[in-house]
Amino acid sequence: MDPSYVQFNPTNMYAKDPQQRVIIATLVAQSAPNGAAGAVVVNGWHTSRSDRRYHCTVDYYDFNGGFLTRRHIV
Repeated sequence: MDPSYVQFNPTNMYAKDPQQRVIIATLVAQSAPNGAAGAVVVNGWHTSRSDRRYHCTVDYYDFNGGFLTRRHIV
């Protein structure tokens, strides 16, 4: 998957840090599962009770816009 197919929700996530957006989009694209055509970063860098690693939460979609999976990108 190409990093240009990575979106951010909300769209202004890291708007003041475009370099961070590029870094995240590249990691998201490199971590894409087979069949993924696009992705939406739904939560920026954080930790959570279920995953103590510093990660972003990403939803991946197929070529028809159907939901594939949600992953934590580290």
